[in-house]
Amino acid sequence: MALSLPVTSHEPHFAPTAERRRQKNIVTEIVPGTAGAEVGFQIGDRVLSVNDEPLRDIVDWKFNVAGESATITFERDGELRPRTVTVAKGYDEDLGLRFADDLFDSIHICKNKCVFCFLYQQPKGLRPSLYIKDDDFRLSFLHGNYVTLTNLKPGELDRICAQKLSPMYISIHATDPETRGKMLGRRQAEPILPILERLADARIQFHGQVVLCPGYNDGDALTQTITELAALHPEARGGYGGILSLAVVPVGITQFRERLAPVTVVSPGYAGQLLDYAETYRETYCKTLGTRFVYLSDEFYLSARRPIPTRAEYEGFPQLEDGIGLVRLFLDDLATLEKRLPKRVPTPRSFTFVTGEAASHLVNSLADLLNGIENVSVNVCTIANAFFKGNINIAGLIVGGDIVNALADFPVGDTVILPSVMLRDGENVFLDEMTLDALSERLGKPVISVERTPTAAAEAVLAQR
Repeated sequence: MALSLPVTSHEPHFAPTAERRRQKNIVTEIVPGTAGAEVGFQIGDRVLSVNDEPLRDIVDWKFNVAGESATITFERDGELRPRTVTVAKGYDEDLGLRFADDLFDSIHICKNKCVFCFLYQQPKGLRPSLYIKDDDFRLSFLHGNYVTLTNLKPGELDRICAQKLSPMYISIHATDPETRGKMLGRRQAEPILPILERLADARIQFHGQVVLCPGYNDGDALTQTITELAALHPEARGGYGGILSLAVVPVGITQFRERLAPVTVVSPGYAGQLLDYAETYRETYCKTLGTRFVYLSDEFYLSARRPIPTRAEYEGFPQLEDGIGLVRLFLDDLATLEKRLPKRVPTPRSFTFVTGEAASHLVNSLADLLNGIENVSVNVCTIANAFFKGNINIAGLIVGGDIVNALADFPVGDTVILPSVMLRDGENVFLDEMTLDALSERLGKPVISVERTPTAAAEAVLAQR
């Protein structure tokens, strides 16, 4: 690997300002043995441009350093002038630099006022990050966030196509422009098909989402949405670009829908009718497109008390982050776990599993299985969401205060086990800011979090001494 030396001289400068410390294009990690390490980058360096192209985010960085040569300009704290270095590298080789944030500029804020938006349905006083309405296409590409593409700045659609940001995750909700505009709370119609067609023509693949709001985008509007999107599948187009899958999820409402448009929730009967309706399309598209294309969220099956589709029917779980297929994975893991459990453990131990109403019967099945092990006792406390109320019944939106109240008169085991999805990513903090340690102190019991799988829960039970 041929690397050039820095070409500028340098003089001492002052300590970093508060403004510089806030900048996000700062190198925070350098992977040893990579080109970035060999050329002499240091933690704290601020990367300004690659090949004279300014950097707005990590997407620009990856796009511009993908070739076999990259000329990088950066600032080093304490020096008056920037440095420039050229590195020869393998195509698409990782330079090994990690940055303070994926977005070097500010996050793109959503200006929609969607009738179903959860951010408008939260009480005051929660942590500030919970009120950030992002609609940033870069987060869609980088992290699978769903975006409406109604908040694109001039030139950003061109950028998506030029940089081949694929796959994207797009909140469609309806292909009829009037219906979509109404759902997004816009003053005008919001056509999406021309944008999707342009993405497909640019060989961009994407996944779609419909938040189903009875009375808004169901019935004929849903039929139009499904059929028009299916026509944009790569198999239907005879090309590479297009929509790969469509998720349909139910609207969620809380008790905090103040001054918001009325929304009807999905009833068990409605869920059953929807499943029957969608299955016709799924069977047809399985034959014509080679995929079932339309995926209904787990809530519909649970609400209608219908069997969960097989693993094969989820076709690789393309919409897993949208809550589609989690129950199937749980059931399959439970079946596998049953064959591996010991008949007994040497010392008696008792546990209380905490879960939401939606997954209660699944967690109870797990508890029944573990109770078959000699010296193991497990019970399940199902938490009704008193904080959000409405139809919010999933474990991920349960707060610490509701757990404390629910366990106050419950026969709690020696240890409490809850799914890590209840906690902020990377931190042991609930939505109401209660920490895991504070919960443990309030309960007078050790509390541990585990991944939301039967195997993870079982390993925690069996590991106790």
